[in-house]
Amino acid sequence: MLKTRQGGERLKPDAKRPRRSLRKLFQEMATPPWERAYLPFLWVGGQLAWIGGLGVDAAFACAPGEEGILLVWERQ
Repeated sequence: MLKTRQGGERLKPDAKRPRRSLRKLFQEMATPPWERAYLPFLWVGGQLAWIGGLGVDAAFACAPGEEGILLVWERQ
C-alpha cells in the first residue's frame, strides 16, 4: 500500500546498522522538510518497505543474484 508520511516512521537502510528515524535520514540526504510530506511510502504487511527518494528497508532488499523489483521515484 502506498501512503504519504504519517510521522514517527523508522527505516533500516543498512542491515548492519540499527533502524533510524526518517528525520535523521532525510537530514543526511538534504531532503527539504516541505518535500518530505509528499514522498511515497510503500507498506507491506504493516511494515515500511520503501520510501521514494530514500530507498528500501534492509528486510525487503534482495540478496545478490536474487530477482526482485526496482522501484524508482522521479521528482517532477
